[in-house]
Amino acid sequence: MAQAAWRRAATGGFGPLAAALAAALPAFLSGCAPVPHSASSAVGASPAVLVERLPAVAAGFRRGAARPIGGAEEGREVSYATPGGRLTAAATVELLAENTAAAAALDAALADALRAGPAREMRDAGRLAVAAGGVSPLLCAETVGRYGRERVAGLVCAGRVGGALLRIRVTMPAREPPPADPRAFAEAIAVALSGPGAVAASAPSG
Repeated sequence: MAQAAWRRAATGGFGPLAAALAAALPAFLSGCAPVPHSASSAVGASPAVLVERLPAVAAGFRRGAARPIGGAEEGREVSYATPGGRLTAAATVELLAENTAAAAALDAALADALRAGPAREMRDAGRLAVAAGGVSPLLCAETVGRYGRERVAGLVCAGRVGGALLRIRVTMPAREPPPADPRAFAEAIAVALSGPGAVAASAPSG
């Protein structure tokens, strides 16, 4: 079910990207009330605990509602979006209770994001690590392509925080200047999940 949720974020709406994102914006913003930090340490924390650390606003993206994925104890998915009309950028943050290493998780998520579909074509534009202070860096890949006639750009990231696998997906229209900063968003999410004084768990080997 987690893979299905990730695929919906990657392929949602096969029409022009701007129309799809504009239509989805009210849902993205429906749950953007401030969320207090959990007092628990991030080390070993479950997705249900970590999701409470996600900020109401991160690098211009506003938080939407959270929903369980893969069962109530297995993961959480939260949507984010920028208020931009036709230039809206959309993002999905997933916290999964699985032990997959960051590198393997990025490969799987990127393969899913690049999977061709009706009126959709994406390609890998390069790998990078997004540093977040004392938090273990996120492994990321930039993406470029088209949704219909709309040129798009994005970022796919994976990493480990607490006892969970973190996956981030950002998609936005390809414009100059860009409508959002996906790297800044990923960094803000990673820092928020580390919590006050908490230390992110290191990625498992393999």
